[in-house]
Amino acid sequence: MIVDWSSAENHLLLNPRLPQEEHTRLEELVAAAAPLESHFFIATSGTGGSMKLVALSKRAILASAAAVNQHLESIKADVWCCVLPTFHVGGLGIHARAHLSGARVVSMPWSAAEFAKTCANENVTLSALVPAQVHDLVAAGLTAPTSLRSIVIGGAALPADLHAAAWDLGWPVLPSYGMSECCSQVATALGRSREMILLPHLDARAEADGLLAFRGSSLLTGYCLFDDHGKATFVDPKIDGWFVSEDEGEVEGRVLRMSGRRGELVKIGGESVDLRRLDAIVDEIARHEGADAAVVPVADRRLGHVIHLVVTARAYAIRDAFNGCVLPFERARAVHTVDAIPRSSVGKLLRKRLTELVL
Repeated sequence: MIVDWSSAENHLLLNPRLPQEEHTRLEELVAAAAPLESHFFIATSGTGGSMKLVALSKRAILASAAAVNQHLESIKADVWCCVLPTFHVGGLGIHARAHLSGARVVSMPWSAAEFAKTCANENVTLSALVPAQVHDLVAAGLTAPTSLRSIVIGGAALPADLHAAAWDLGWPVLPSYGMSECCSQVATALGRSREMILLPHLDARAEADGLLAFRGSSLLTGYCLFDDHGKATFVDPKIDGWFVSEDEGEVEGRVLRMSGRRGELVKIGGESVDLRRLDAIVDEIARHEGADAAVVPVADRRLGHVIHLVVTARAYAIRDAFNGCVLPFERARAVHTVDAIPRSSVGKLLRKRLTELVL
């Protein structure tokens, strides 16, 4: 990935498998954004049935990269293996770190066996994976080459048993916590410890309601999104330099402990998915089919969660239309039929009751 990190050029990074309609809408968002220069625009789930863009300055991304390099003691002699998409901060961040340190980057599509082989053949020292990929390495019983020094694990929490199993096979996995709004990593473990340490460029605190807030040089510039009236707008969510996340946790000194995610956000294979966005998509499809429908997240050992559809009628027609409108990892893995979707007196979906009804 070649980027002129010092130029005023902007870059819109989108999943090539994003539906064309959504792709076009996001291009319109950039065109209507505040007059920004030297920024990356990265898509993330929004509420109200659409996606939004996080505007990240090149300066902020490089500030994050410098902090990660410092934390991992990464130097020019290192070799990174990048298997994460560069339209997310996980993959983009690897290239930014290598740009600063002068390290080499080896990029490849994901395959557990090929990853192990490439790391050995290329003397890879550093990489970044999501928990589903760690699961694949462990399930295949693959052992790590001795060149590997650290593998940062992001996108979702790494289960303790998977962490231990990976280390037993020689994979030096480091649990981390991060987000697009902070240009990737916020806190990362060192060695075999699971304790995540705040990176040096960020401060963190827990708000009165338990939500984690961050301040530092790698924060987003703002969001490009559609308002309630469908008008493209730009919003800076920071208050006095602090960004309040949707995640709950606690901060003790420079140690961060995440306890959960608020609202209706779930992780699927390391990707953040807003269930309200999927609800809006399936609602429109179901109305067209003369039915009612909703989505429920179901725990999955490899991916963290998967999506199931619950419908009152026209199950396969709704499933096929829904799967054609969402990203591959958001597609429904199963369909359940019920007599009625539980909703409040004002029509609000009662997702917990619905989940109990079908699982």
